[in-house]
Amino acid sequence: MAALNEEWHKPTRSGNNGACVQARLVDGVIEVRNSNAPDAGLVRFTRVEWETFIAAVDEDGEFRLP
Repeated sequence: MAALNEEWHKPTRSGNNGACVQARLVDGVIEVRNSNAPDAGLVRFTRVEWETFIAAVDEDGEFRLP
């Protein structure tokens, strides 16, 4: 994903089917939303939480459980 700023970004590996998440950085907090339902709400992560999450996602986009 591109460097985050206050604009919404979607992963560069995301296809054009719209089935992805978008993220942005606002006031030091990472906000994530569903690109198919952007008005449905969002989830907020601290930088540490976000970095921990990203580190646990493998190259295929799968979340590795401990």
